[in-house]
Amino acid sequence: MMYGELYQYFIQHKQLSVPGIGTFLLERKPAIADFPNRIINAPSYTIALQPNNAAPSKNFFSWLSQVYHISEREAVIRFNDFVYDIKQQLSRGDTVAWEGVGRLSPGLAGEIKFDPALNVVTLESPVKAEKVIREKSEHTVRVGEDERTSAQMIELLNQPTTKKRYWWAWALILGLVIIMFLGWYFSVYGLQSTSAGNTQKIKTEEPRTTYKAPS
Repeated sequence: MMYGELYQYFIQHKQLSVPGIGTFLLERKPAIADFPNRIINAPSYTIALQPNNAAPSKNFFSWLSQVYHISEREAVIRFNDFVYDIKQQLSRGDTVAWEGVGRLSPGLAGEIKFDPALNVVTLESPVKAEKVIREKSEHTVRVGEDERTSAQMIELLNQPTTKKRYWWAWALILGLVIIMFLGWYFSVYGLQSTSAGNTQKIKTEEPRTTYKAPS
């Protein structure tokens, strides 16, 4: 039997058509990043069987003839015998085990049931995914409508901040205090001119007689 050789072809070309059985497909799933373990899992593959009656391409028989070192005509005959044997086993109700691909068994209403050997097949090893930090490397950063380099942004962000002067705030507070004081003062003493001066009365004394004329 040629299960091993056909499996090699199937892995290389990602599909294999077997007349009367269907087309085996190797469907690719994209790589998945595993951040906790710092790796990227390689693309994985699932094996599926698409029911149809498609025949292999001519390139397939050319490849098969080179593997067995026979003519293409003999390769066609040998492959047809292989397919006929599988159909006979299924018609008897037997299960056909294809190593690496899956199991074929008769289903309802003459359908063929396929159970893949593995739901997910990984053909490559995972790779490390560690963050690479390149010191002093520049890249473009968009700031609003402008574009700046990372070096320019670092220089801009590291500029020393100038201390704000709040002298005007103190002057404003002092002015408010003076206005409040004047308002209180005039509300108590009024707006008379004497209210702004000294209201204490000055007592005058009569001068003492220092000289007395003779009588």
